[in-house]
Amino acid sequence: MISITEAFCVDRLLDLAEVEVSPTGNFIRGLIWDKASSSAVSTWPTIQESYKTWYGIKPNWTPLNHLIEVRNAIAHGLGQLTRLQRAKRQSTITKIGLANIHLIGDRVVLEDANIQDVKIACVNLITEVDGLVQAKTGDSS
Repeated sequence: MISITEAFCVDRLLDLAEVEVSPTGNFIRGLIWDKASSSAVSTWPTIQESYKTWYGIKPNWTPLNHLIEVRNAIAHGLGQLTRLQRAKRQSTITKIGLANIHLIGDRVVLEDANIQDVKIACVNLITEVDGLVQAKTGDSS
């Protein structure tokens, strides 16, 4: 769910910006677009910054920011905190705790209620981003 939410946010941002930039009409513009678009969506923080900088769009990213730590532990650490997360243990534990998810040692422990909370956070962010983009641009695609 979190990866789908991230993909939605990336696609929505790049679809809107690509229309404005029109990179296919000019070789140099295309090269600049390729670099700028890749950079704009290379990490979750840069996605958020790009929304703010490019469109002045500032949804409530906080719930998903906490859940990203959980997703990273599951996807990249096979359910355990990753090496990078262990290196910044206190920050990671705080974010995971703020998502109401528990750890046993370095292992993420998910309960049924957590899955519901993730679904709600993802739906809320997608709805908010989509609404803010539509309000800002008039684009409803």
